[in-house]
Amino acid sequence: MKILFDETYTSNDGKRTSRNIWYGYADISDVGEYGKNIKLNEDFMDNLCEIIKNDLSKNAANAPTETNWYFYGSAVTQDAIGDNIRPTIMVRERSDEFITNFNISDHDFAVNIDAILLFKADFEKRLARH
Repeated sequence: MKILFDETYTSNDGKRTSRNIWYGYADISDVGEYGKNIKLNEDFMDNLCEIIKNDLSKNAANAPTETNWYFYGSAVTQDAIGDNIRPTIMVRERSDEFITNFNISDHDFAVNIDAILLFKADFEKRLARH
């Protein structure tokens, strides 16, 4: 994975600061029986947790009110109407609470939703213990 951008935005009233970090080219997909599978294994989760932990430690003295991560996959999947969809894992930390979301194609949903839901639950629990 390669960091693409690391930007911080402050609200006009100065009460809210949002740090946003974009990573590209994550090795999220592999080929399975029915096409691309989203590769959500323990090593991948460990890698994401380590990145997030390191990013949070970099500005601990002047922590933003929330931090958002965007992990873009390196491969794309075509949906039913021909659009190319790049799988993306998004994470938000605010007040020590983590929320994750996935942007995926219709094919990735059909083939991977059960694995995604399990990964998401485990990932959020692990991040909460950081």
